[in-house]
This record gives sequence, structure tokens and C-alpha cells, in this order.
Amino acid sequence: MGTLLIIIGTLVIATGVGYVLIKKGKIKDSDGDFIPDVVEDKVDEVKENVQKKVKAVKTRVKNVKNEIEDVVEELEDVAQAIKGKVTKSKLNSLTKKKLVEAAKKDHNCDLDISVNKSVLVNKVYSLYNKK
Repeated sequence: MGTLLIIIGTLVIATGVGYVLIKKGKIKDSDGDFIPDVVEDKVDEVKENVQKKVKAVKTRVKNVKNEIEDVVEELEDVAQAIKGKVTKSKLNSLTKKKLVEAAKKDHNCDLDISVNKSVLVNKVYSLYNKK
């Protein structure tokens, strides 16, 4: 109970000191709402910064979402291209990157992307026909 009275008393004294300083003109309060202009300016500045950050974060989230959708589409393309019986003509329609990704995903086999595409196609074809 005593602590509560000390806190309330301190707040009352601080409010009184602020009121006196505003009335004497030591603290500027041009709109007369008993909130110092310095505090109002700082609050406005912080609001603007928060709004800018929120907008930037929303933009980044949207970009990340679009990139994730692109990755999912690419993975679906790889899965559809290889569906059914794997043939060399189906594998030839894929890019080197997709061939390497398919070998990694389905067979946990790391292939070198720097080799010729025909070599990659043959290696991936042999992986699928070993099953």
C-alpha cells in the first residue's frame, strides 16, 4: 500500500512540475494540450518510421511468396515430366538443372551440372531404370 502511494505521489508531482513548466513557457506546447511539442514530434517521427518499415516488410513477404510459388511450379514441372515411364525423350525435354534436381530428389544422387546434357540424360535414365 505504501509503495502504491509513493508511486501515485511521484506521478502527481511530475505532472504538477510539467504543468508549471508549460505555463511558464519553459516547455513549448503550441497546441495547448499539455503534451510537450518535443514529445509529439518524436511520436510522429516514430509512427512514420514504423509505417515505412511495415510497408517494406509487406513488399519483401510478397516477393518471397512469389519466389516460393515459382519454385513449387518448377518442382511440379519436373515431377510431371518424369511421371510414367521415364524415357530419354522426356529427359531431353528437361534442362540440365532440372535433371540434376530430379536425380537428387528421387535417388539422392549428386550429379555434376558441368557435364554435357547428353551425359546427364544417360546418367539419370540409368538411375530410373535401376529401380
